Amino acid sequence: MDLARNAPGIGVSYEAARRRQAEGLGADRSWRVGADGEVAVGEVLAELTKVSRWDRLRGRPPSWWVLHSVPLGDGRGRVRGDVDHVLIGPPGVITINSKHHRAGRLTLDGEQLVVNGHLTEYVRKARREAERAAQFLRPALAGAGTPELAARVAVRPMLAIVGGRLLISRWAPGVTVVMTRQLLHAVRSIPAVLDAAEVATVYEVARRSTTWNPGASS
Repeated sequence: MDLARNAPGIGVSYEAARRRQAEGLGADRSWRVGADGEVAVGEVLAELTKVSRWDRLRGRPPSWWVLHSVPLGDGRGRVRGDVDHVLIGPPGVITINSKHHRAGRLTLDGEQLVVNGHLTEYVRKARREAERAAQFLRPALAGAGTPELAARVAVRPMLAIVGGRLLISRWAPGVTVVMTRQLLHAVRSIPAVLDAAEVATVYEVARRSTTWNPGASS
């Protein structure tokens, strides 16, 4: 399946509909809020993928590509969650987890991200998500005939917070945590390691659903 067809939040929206049908009105609320957050982040990321008229006339590809609602498998063809957004560009690959908290108060203290007084697992899960994504993407790139690219492509985790207020005491090691208004600046600030051709190669492999869920039918 071509994951480029996926709209932001589509996986969570399906789950919201399933919950509402199975459990009744209101059971889908948290899922709908999550879907709205993914849509909001997707709209911000769309700014990165725009191609100017001049570049289009010269045949230049986009510098950035993005995939949404990317299903991650268990290695045996079964889906075990998804990545909200996979951003591919000059710095490599960034897995972005959207968190929608509307008027929430969030405090980041290293590994700990507290939301309205409740300790979350957001940072740890974002890091683990990027690690899982790398475990699938690198073998797929090597299998596509680009082992050198597979060996050096970086997969970075990021948390994008929609709504609320974020206070930072200490940065999370290895995980970028930003509000949506800072998202574009954050990703553009990461040093480039891939050229345009390499970015396009990674994207072509990443858009295949079987890259992320080996063993599943395409």
